[in-house]
Amino acid sequence: MSKRTGVTVVTPSFNCESNLFRLLTSLYKTTFPNLEIIVVDNGSTDGTWQEGRKKFRKVRWVDAGVKNIGQTGCYNLGFAKAKKNNHILFADSDIVVEKNMIKNLVDRLNKNPQVGIVTPMILYLKDKNWVNQAGSYVDLTSGRVTVGWGPRKNFLEGKEVQNSGTAMLISRKVVNKIGGFDDWFMCYFDPDYCLRAKKAGFITWYEPAAICYHDQSKNPNVWRPRVLSRAYLLGRNRVLFMRKHGNIFTFTIFLPLLLAYYFWESFKYHQFDKFFKLLGGTLVGYVYPIKKSLYIPLPKLP
Repeated sequence: MSKRTGVTVVTPSFNCESNLFRLLTSLYKTTFPNLEIIVVDNGSTDGTWQEGRKKFRKVRWVDAGVKNIGQTGCYNLGFAKAKKNNHILFADSDIVVEKNMIKNLVDRLNKNPQVGIVTPMILYLKDKNWVNQAGSYVDLTSGRVTVGWGPRKNFLEGKEVQNSGTAMLISRKVVNKIGGFDDWFMCYFDPDYCLRAKKAGFITWYEPAAICYHDQSKNPNVWRPRVLSRAYLLGRNRVLFMRKHGNIFTFTIFLPLLLAYYFWESFKYHQFDKFFKLLGGTLVGYVYPIKKSLYIPLPKLP
């Protein structure tokens, strides 16, 4: 891939005008010269679509339509609309990028042809000395998730990681070889993509020289109830992920411990109904059809 290959930033939007406009403003300041920005609006009703097209005329605005197609649908639509030779920066709308982030991500791709996905150091927007994510790992035996999280000084070395999310630069070679995200709406689709890329011969790399900031609370009493808000998809997609990549037998043995944890969480945060949604999603995950092929086609465009 040529060192002059451009980058297309793809971000989904749904009633997130303030966050989205902040992200776009930071992208306008990037030092990377060959940049395309695509926003896939998923039926916003807060004026994002109308105001965004006025304020950010360099952005390519894509209407996803009336039907809610979720994160995976929006990303795949954006991937399909991207310039055909560009790398793709997967970016959630609640991040802010440093001006050199994209350049440093691309530099890492150029240094090692085996690297197919690069994730930046993701710091908290309100605590820039604390890492929100520096790659993550799903135990393929138990399903337990661990995230690179802690003081910034502990994550200054680049390394191979199993997976990541929130912001990732995906090489055009990866997109050409494995296609888009599986249609999981949200939850676990990003680690699934990283492991599909690994099976195709690529690695995911954590690059601390590239930095962005995530507008997410460090307070567990804020983010834990938010996790419960997507309980059904969390339960279903975790099982789908383990069926595709892990040991579903040992996962099932450990499953009561996971369910006990979420039972307590739903009780603690007075969202007991969410536990039953998670339980229902978990059961559905065992019978839900999954794509066996490594390649998942992008949407066909008119």
